[in-house]
Amino acid sequence: MKKKLMICVALIAVMVMLCFAGCGLIATGSDSLVNNGGSSGNSSSGSSSSATQVVNYENMTKEDLEAALTKLQNIADNLNTRLETLEQIVADAISSESSKVGIGAYAYGLSDCLLNITCVESQYNLGCQGTGFIISDDGYVITNNHVIYYEATVYDTTNIQRGFFGYSYGTKVVSGEYSSITATFDSDSKYFANGTAYTLEFVYREENCDLALCKIKEAVPVGEKWSSIPFFEGTVRRGDELLVLGNADGFGLSATAGLVSATNKSLSSYEDLTFIQTDAAINGGNSGGPAINSYGALIGVVNSKFVSSSIENMGFAIELTHVKNFISRAMTNKAVTVAYHTKSASTVTTQEAA
Repeated sequence: MKKKLMICVALIAVMVMLCFAGCGLIATGSDSLVNNGGSSGNSSSGSSSSATQVVNYENMTKEDLEAALTKLQNIADNLNTRLETLEQIVADAISSESSKVGIGAYAYGLSDCLLNITCVESQYNLGCQGTGFIISDDGYVITNNHVIYYEATVYDTTNIQRGFFGYSYGTKVVSGEYSSITATFDSDSKYFANGTAYTLEFVYREENCDLALCKIKEAVPVGEKWSSIPFFEGTVRRGDELLVLGNADGFGLSATAGLVSATNKSLSSYEDLTFIQTDAAINGGNSGGPAINSYGALIGVVNSKFVSSSIENMGFAIELTHVKNFISRAMTNKAVTVAYHTKSASTVTTQEAA
């Protein structure tokens, strides 16, 4: 019986020693991490005592503890800085590259900003269809001057002429802004409202730069502000992707894609302007529509195209510099405030890219 009791006591003693040994190993491992600046590893040579260092914090002075704490804080700060740098690198990569993928997605994403414009002058039985787009939260709209302004030869009912075959009306040239300018949104837009037509109020126009400024008279039906297309802040280069959005041939909003074929082009019909040339398809009704780049921002206003049996895919959009200058003159001459938004490559966010 005494022998059995001694064996039990011995076993208990061994177990206690093993417990203390385990605690010592754990403490050694923890202290080793701290004293090696957060890195761990095993030496390929040398004794075990040189590979680890056990620190008894109970016997350390206040100064030593503060120094250890400072070292740990520096390590944490360094890791946070590296993490922030890595996050910024990833965000920049997404913004500058991934956001350029799939330019056609903007055809749907910008549907709240695009307008099918219909103009009517009932007195002379004249009409026109084109495109416009919203540029500010309060509903200012840009389009071509030739969309909202007419100049035509009509019968002059006050001038009856006698000819060999009898009497006939004379003719006269008439011009002016259309008496009715309305716009509808595409069915993809949150403003569609079963095809409701919105009234556009004429504000300002310039024939020599073929631009016109209008404003939606009705209150925004959804939300507190109108959706608008941002203006691009950056350089447009030959070879950049380009998307033309507009009311092609009056069939409703559509999209055609292409490249910036050239920049700073001149046309004899508009001596004061320069144009972006593009191979994107442009059709009747696209006039006044936006030319969008791969960041979903405005770079030009569609104006015209060359039509000839010897010419293919030569369309033109008024460069953005002239659009900005036009808006500045409109604000000066009409005492209005047009607050448009801008976007540059560096400000495209991860969310917008997604």
